[in-house]
Parts: sequence; structure tokens; C-alpha cells
Amino acid sequence: MKTDQEREQHRRFVQALQHEHLTCAKPGCGGPMDVVDLTTHSARVKTYEATCERCQGVERITGKEEHTPSWDVASITMMAEMHLLHDQPTCPFDDTPITFISMPNPRRKARYRLCCFYCGRHTDMNWPPPEAKG
Repeated sequence: MKTDQEREQHRRFVQALQHEHLTCAKPGCGGPMDVVDLTTHSARVKTYEATCERCQGVERITGKEEHTPSWDVASITMMAEMHLLHDQPTCPFDDTPITFISMPNPRRKARYRLCCFYCGRHTDMNWPPPEAKG
């Protein structure tokens, strides 16, 4: 069960991930924040730094890396189906929007990496998935 503070931190993370407008959380400020992605290329969890344009306060926004339990086949299939329907799939463990990354494949078959940048869970899948062929 998440605390109110954990829910708020997750909400702000999702806003930063989706490039939504963030406002300063300091009491009495509420100024607009400039968000910069500090994530290194190999990181599984995204890290942002948000600076308030009004009070110059700085907030570090980052995910909470957790790899267990991993996604099961049913969850991966559900995320793929939602993606096909142009809905936003979310991580079944923390409700963070999933990012689909197209991977290079020399045999010209579609291959994707599904990533949750909050918990760091990810998997690679061929497209279409074997269950969809028939």
C-alpha cells in the first residue's frame, strides 16, 4: 500500500516522463518548473531534475528500481494488445506508462523493447507476438 507521499512522487514522475507541465510543490510557490532529463544511456530508471522558475528550488524526480517479480506472459500480452489498440499500456506493478522502443533487427522482423522507466522492468518481444499469429 502506497503512502500519500509515494503516490504524489509517482504522479510527479509520470508528469515528467510524459513531458507534462509541473508546478513547484513548495508551499506558497506553485511556480512553473523547468524539467531536465538526467538519465544516463544505460539506466533502467529515469531521473529528472526540476527547477522552479519562480523560487529557484530544485527537485530530483526519480523512479524506484524493482525487478522482482518480473512481468508474466499475460501482462506482456495485455500491454501489447493495449498498444495495438492505441491505448497507453501501464506497468501492472506501479501503473506507470510503458514505453515501446523499436529495436534494430537484421532479418527485418519487428522487435520491440517494452520498458517501465519507474521500476526498471523491461522485456524484449517479437512482433507480432506468436499468440497473435494464426
